[in-house]
Amino acid sequence: MVARDAPDNESLRLELQQAILTVRQWSSLLIQMAGFITTADVVLISYGFAQKLAGVLLLASALPIILLRVLLRIISILSPLAGLVLRIERRLLIREDSLGATFAYASLQPSGITSGDIEKLDDDKVHELNLSISTWQWLRRPIPRILCVATATQLGLFVLALTVFHYRFM
Repeated sequence: MVARDAPDNESLRLELQQAILTVRQWSSLLIQMAGFITTADVVLISYGFAQKLAGVLLLASALPIILLRVLLRIISILSPLAGLVLRIERRLLIREDSLGATFAYASLQPSGITSGDIEKLDDDKVHELNLSISTWQWLRRPIPRILCVATATQLGLFVLALTVFHYRFM
């Protein structure tokens, strides 16, 4: 039962807690999926080399792209949540040591905004802050580049296995 004279700050604290919990759940889901997909990739590569099957190596080369797609989807969910946490913290007058500023800095890193700049923004500019970044901006980060290089390397292994080492396709 909700008290009629419940303070507004208490409901904001509950919303902040739920938003942070949601960010934590999506982050842990991302880590679990990355671990599962990476393990499956390593197992497929090992199996492909052990059994001399080039088709399995081709299948394994698709997994870094699948991981990249999962990463893009979860980042697109986490960016607006970071903005929500930042706005709720501003309404609760949390200016220093802001978890929302940390989340926003992680989302806005390609746009050139530093962590100290986010904490110095006034309330109106926080509401105007757009934490969603385009896919092309995000693809310039190191992790997507590493995943693209991993895909290209695995495709190269597939071609080498098929042509040079004469592995059978299936």
